[in-house]
Amino acid sequence: YTLTITAAGFTDEKTNVSAVSGENPPLPPVVLQIAPAISKVDVSLPPHELAVQQVHAEEKQRLLGIIPNFYVTYDPNAAPLTAAQKFQLGLRTLIDPEVILGNAAGAGIEQWRNTTDRQFGQGMEGYGKRFGVDYAASVTHVLIGHTLTQSVFHQDPRYFYKGTGSFRSRFLYAIGTAFVAKGDNGHWQPDYSDMLGGLAAREILSPLHSTTSRPGLRAFHGFLLGFSGRASSHLMQEFIYRWLTTHVPKTVARPRPVLRDGTPVSLFSVEDLRSATTETAKPVTFVLSKDVEAGGVIAAKAGSKVVGQLTYTAAQSAAGAVDSVHLSLENVHLKIGETDIPLRSTSQKAGAGVVEYHWLEDTGRIALVLYVARDVTLAQAR
Repeated sequence: YTLTITAAGFTDEKTNVSAVSGENPPLPPVVLQIAPAISKVDVSLPPHELAVQQVHAEEKQRLLGIIPNFYVTYDPNAAPLTAAQKFQLGLRTLIDPEVILGNAAGAGIEQWRNTTDRQFGQGMEGYGKRFGVDYAASVTHVLIGHTLTQSVFHQDPRYFYKGTGSFRSRFLYAIGTAFVAKGDNGHWQPDYSDMLGGLAAREILSPLHSTTSRPGLRAFHGFLLGFSGRASSHLMQEFIYRWLTTHVPKTVARPRPVLRDGTPVSLFSVEDLRSATTETAKPVTFVLSKDVEAGGVIAAKAGSKVVGQLTYTAAQSAAGAVDSVHLSLENVHLKIGETDIPLRSTSQKAGAGVVEYHWLEDTGRIALVLYVARDVTLAQAR
């Protein structure tokens, strides 16, 4: 065996120990060395300067390298934007050639179809009016419908990409963020800015188009359109646009390790189970005897604790000694970081709950193998 001795303020010391059945040899003398003093200094930019760098990086993000995709951040802890930075991002979007060309193409399609805004007429004059109205609508929606209200309510205009977890959790996150926005204080809040800003923008633009004259119904329709637009945009950002966007930070592409259902976990008990009584249920602590790997990386190292509730059914000999112990487990889990990994007794979900084990000689402890009960995406590789 390799024995590691650890003490606060000293470097770890390892020594090799040989153990033979029936013998109890003394340990060789061990001398610990004082650990060298190490100072750790974290240097980071002020939030304002960090936000400047992040905005510059976001202004390079384009779908297929062409269409602007500035309003998404792949950093879950992105620095909050100042009001000036929010306006900068909005103006950078409006003067982008692709946005102007998109409005020009839309005006051309409206001119060709001639099904709406017929009062503008045809020819270059009609096309110019349509283009002017479309571009004015883009300016109003960006600057008044979003940027101005987001500055007033101190809310972030960007979509915060999740990218981890199950499909269901990511789907619900994308839909849910159509109702809430991240505030400049880092907390999620009702999305006042987009709801009120979108309503204001639509009221400003309503005289330019043929719409219902009933303000209440118009506002209700606008709210539904705003929600559906944000929800669909967020779903596209979460599941599709990430793979079509250029200049995405490389850290986003790194897959999170997944601990798969049925992964074996080798353990041994800490307590002496020879004192177990018939049908006794109590908390039991195990430790890992081998590293647990997920996706080619070590998710949990040997020696990590596993806790749970076990029920003993002990069979005693005539002399009163425990000959065997039948175990059934309840709520056994391995904790990796902040994630609890549920374990079961068999490799198959439909297996029986009786635990197979063997005694560690002359110790009263047992060794056994449990199995991960479901797929778990780990928050952080180790």
